[in-house]
Amino acid sequence: MTTILDVPTPAADQAAGVTVSRPRFTATVDRKALLEAANGVAASLPARPVAPVLAGIVLDADGQHLTLSAWDYDLATRDRVRAEVTVPGRLLVHGKLLRDLLKKLDADRVTLAAEGSKLVVHAGLTRYTLQTLPVEDYPPLPATPTGGGWVDAPAMVAAIKRVLVAAARDDTIPMLTGILITGDGKTLTLAGTDRFRLATADLAWTPDDVEAELWTALLPAKALKAVAARWSKAVGDIRLTWQPDAADEVTAEAEARQVLEDLKTRYWDGHPDYIKAQDIANRRTKARLAAERRAGLVGLSFREQHTLTRCLRGEFLRYRSLFPEQNSGAVADTKALLAAVERVGLVANRASPIRMSFEGTTVLVEAGAGDEAQASETVPAAWSGPVPLVTSFNPSFLIDGLKTLGTGFVRFGFTTASKPAVLTGHHHTGDDYDGYRYLMMPLRVPGQAAANPEPEPTGPEQPDSPATDAQQPTEPVASTSTPELA
Repeated sequence: MTTILDVPTPAADQAAGVTVSRPRFTATVDRKALLEAANGVAASLPARPVAPVLAGIVLDADGQHLTLSAWDYDLATRDRVRAEVTVPGRLLVHGKLLRDLLKKLDADRVTLAAEGSKLVVHAGLTRYTLQTLPVEDYPPLPATPTGGGWVDAPAMVAAIKRVLVAAARDDTIPMLTGILITGDGKTLTLAGTDRFRLATADLAWTPDDVEAELWTALLPAKALKAVAARWSKAVGDIRLTWQPDAADEVTAEAEARQVLEDLKTRYWDGHPDYIKAQDIANRRTKARLAAERRAGLVGLSFREQHTLTRCLRGEFLRYRSLFPEQNSGAVADTKALLAAVERVGLVANRASPIRMSFEGTTVLVEAGAGDEAQASETVPAAWSGPVPLVTSFNPSFLIDGLKTLGTGFVRFGFTTASKPAVLTGHHHTGDDYDGYRYLMMPLRVPGQAAANPEPEPTGPEQPDSPATDAQQPTEPVASTSTPELA
């Protein structure tokens, strides 16, 4: 609610019969706390707002708190700090300008006060005057969903950072710019892919309803990136809530059911038109049930800091069938292998692969061929395969995967050299998988197949998983380009 004070107008306005209303607002707050809040809220402001008011931050002073909030119809952020509120009120000011001037101030306390249509910022001997924006034109923020659960903040931030590395950077396929979150019992799974690699992270959480059905939420990667940056040092639990966006599916089902009821009065149950309408109604019901398990709006809250984001629409790639139940593996020291790959990778350009030859107790890392610059390095690695294996990877994808593991040891899992390789992190050389998997498609290099005698199959392929996950990869093409996962 906007609080307004009618102030006596100047003589010229009085003579013209004009009444000028001015906002009331006075609050004093700790500068560092206000700057932290302004940083978090301003980070979500759109670079190119579709309306001038969307470049602003709403300041709402009431009781003993000052609340800062912003909303661009897709992403909302809100933060509340303690304040000495002398005059309650609500106004709108340019968000990034407010943040930037708070960075330059060195006073411990800052007083914000409305003077006419301006906001005056007092800090010691410094005084800023900012033009306010029409707060009555600002769109109302949506309500935060209520149902969800709790997840450890450091674990959630770590999972987001590890999965972000595989998310698409461009919006050629919009759904690939998102991170899929799946809630299944007491486990959350985050997944991201750019079609050439895939990263998934499992972590424990405490849902409000342990018996709730599996649900999914496809969140914009940029929103989760901002959350991870904002709460990178948070200690405690994050509240994760969601609500479905099934309005279109509910309407479609109701219309289909109404058509079916109308036909029921005219045709017998076996009539072709009735059977067709019944099939359509059943499919609409199935779509509605699926939509009710798919989030349309997700809220993330840590203490007084809140983020609310709309989910991306569209079906994420099915990915679980890419992970085989059994495979041959090689275990190596993560830091040693990463250092070797980075050294050897200096002679590889974007079109050149990193070649890895696994045999016995070592892996040979090579790059370059012919008249080009060449490099090679041998790293200790325990290879469990029945025969040696030679494969090649995109250098940057391989380096990204090794860097995001964060564990002392890495395991490369293979079925064959031409199938996706799965990197998992381990704190010891034993089987202590920490819930993170990074999958890469190998590059098909001419002449490399001859170096890989086909071993006996080590186990059956995992069957396809539910529609919330991803598709079987196509065979890599005979070139050094990276084949797609699906």
